[in-house]
Amino acid sequence: MKRIVKIILMIIVVFSISFANERDPREQKLTYLIGEKVDSFEVTSLDGKKTISLNELKGKKVFLNFTTTWCPDCIKEKKILGPEYAEKYKDSNVEFIIVFGPYKSDNKEKVEEYMKENGYTFTPYYDTEGKDLYNQFGVINIPTTFLINEEGVLEDVNVESGYKNIKYFQ
Repeated sequence: MKRIVKIILMIIVVFSISFANERDPREQKLTYLIGEKVDSFEVTSLDGKKTISLNELKGKKVFLNFTTTWCPDCIKEKKILGPEYAEKYKDSNVEFIIVFGPYKSDNKEKVEEYMKENGYTFTPYYDTEGKDLYNQFGVINIPTTFLINEEGVLEDVNVESGYKNIKYFQ
């Protein structure tokens, strides 16, 4: 009897380990899969004063996070990342691009108010009204985070749980 219990426990452990390391199946629906080259993109800051493109960031890792002001996971992420994240990673080779957009009820005014209310000092970027960047990446859930390596290849991605499970940040 003890032997049967041990065998069942071993089977459960093996299955648990194998399923724990599986990727989110929603990643397969994104435009880019891990290991694929990402087409260049351009995004403008919320205030319209800064435009950044993937081409000009060659040689840097790019942390591209699609977020909102209303999503509970997005709000949690920003609190975890904290206002000091820019200081924490300033000497790293990572460019943070936090993209808000006209996703559901968000608009530029709501994002500005959200930034002020929370004391965030990072540069927020804003997708176009046509959601060009959102559509280019095939985003299906918010938050979604892409980590693009120095050569412009997708290194890691997290759907819905955003950056918090990306290996680079663990």
